[in-house]
Amino acid sequence: MTFKEFLADGAQAAYLPSVEQIADNWSNWLEAEILDGIDDETLYPRLVCSLESGNLSDDIRLQIGTDLTSLAWWRGPAIPPDLRARIDAVTRTILTGIADALVLGPRGLPQSRLRRAHVLLVGALQDPGHSPSAAAIDYAAALARDPRIDRLEVVHSGSITPAMSTYIADRLGRFPASRGLSLVSTLENQDFLANILGRGPCTFHVVCEPALSPVISVVSRLGPTVMFTCADAAPVQYADVYWFYHSTDYMAPLWREQGAPKVFMENYVQSLSGPWKETEPPARLSRSEVGLPDDALVIATVGNRLGVELDEAYITGMELAVRERPNCVWMVVGGLPEELSGACRQILGNQFLHIPYSTALDRLMTTVDVFANPFRSGGGRSAYIALGAGAAVLTLGQGDACTAIPEDVRAVDVADYFRRLDMLLDSRDLLEAFKAYEADYFRMVCDQKAFLANLQKMVRLAGERYAARQGGAPLSETVFSLEPKLARAG
Repeated sequence: MTFKEFLADGAQAAYLPSVEQIADNWSNWLEAEILDGIDDETLYPRLVCSLESGNLSDDIRLQIGTDLTSLAWWRGPAIPPDLRARIDAVTRTILTGIADALVLGPRGLPQSRLRRAHVLLVGALQDPGHSPSAAAIDYAAALARDPRIDRLEVVHSGSITPAMSTYIADRLGRFPASRGLSLVSTLENQDFLANILGRGPCTFHVVCEPALSPVISVVSRLGPTVMFTCADAAPVQYADVYWFYHSTDYMAPLWREQGAPKVFMENYVQSLSGPWKETEPPARLSRSEVGLPDDALVIATVGNRLGVELDEAYITGMELAVRERPNCVWMVVGGLPEELSGACRQILGNQFLHIPYSTALDRLMTTVDVFANPFRSGGGRSAYIALGAGAAVLTLGQGDACTAIPEDVRAVDVADYFRRLDMLLDSRDLLEAFKAYEADYFRMVCDQKAFLANLQKMVRLAGERYAARQGGAPLSETVFSLEPKLARAG
């Protein structure tokens, strides 16, 4: 088996071309002995050693670091925390060095102006069904609710599809260009950063920008930065404020295990509300339109990378729960290898339904009783859609999805997960009470007034921390300082 064949084996079908491109690039960049005979156990150790060797250019090392993260999502296996820490250490040093190479004088920026002008770095805006793309626009819409903001620029890479344009118009159409709203393409405007700075000081927000994009470290020297984090992953680059829904007690050990500098955790802030606006429930979809019995108990599993995310424990537990209850149907939505789909269909018969893709996931979720999130760090947006459609959400207490529901209904481990699923399937009264309890909590998550207030506090705090680190000073002095003297959240 060639190296390209090895990487392609097990890759999700939708990501196969990208995985094959990674294989081609690595074959050109790396010595043959590094890739010969490689397997899942040696894949990450060998590549991490190559990154640490210093035999590759910085540009290639950053690209390999990005590729390794992509492979973990598109193909698996997950990157062990100790190797994740080593990858981040290499790339963090490179990125900080890029920022330090800028020649800047002291940058005392007016706080009032920083709170009126905001620039969002959002990466590629692909499609409303692409979670990071939709989340970035939702974040911009939340900021745009502040009437004091007179400049809001969304910096993105690539082109914008018609579907994405429609979503942007729906979420941001009420905030016209006369108020300073603009979309900035890095492909069409190579000097985008100089042009942004030419329009005056601003606060930068990092929202789904690729983790190893050098522009993140660069803007950290040019102005205050606020970064949205997710999927339990420690950030690689510096920001004056990091935020997510989890508590600091939850995040601190995870980031420490991944080797994040001490100052990163010191800069973390929890927000229980986020950029997800509560809307009217979607129009209901009849179960007959989907091929579901009207009286069935429907369990849904949703994802773009299910071939990687559905492990043996999850599949076995789901099959057992469904098979023991003839009135249950397990509906899987998203890419699934044919051999896995066929095996589930053979075991469960008409109690298993696979829908490869749904253009109206919100309406499809109105047919669902329980959204059963796999044992993964992602799934947050799908869980939010399920809650908005009136389904109950069942998930482990980790990653993104669990942030949408109260802590006391999050499963503590796999055994507890399936114990809770059994209880929900065996009692309609408990299921309905569960839905109502989660719906109350989710309304707090969707509270845009509360989220904007939190964002305003983060912006003020980021400005204070930027001033405390003397703005244009070398970034390495902050990132690698043992005892950074920075302001803390109150």
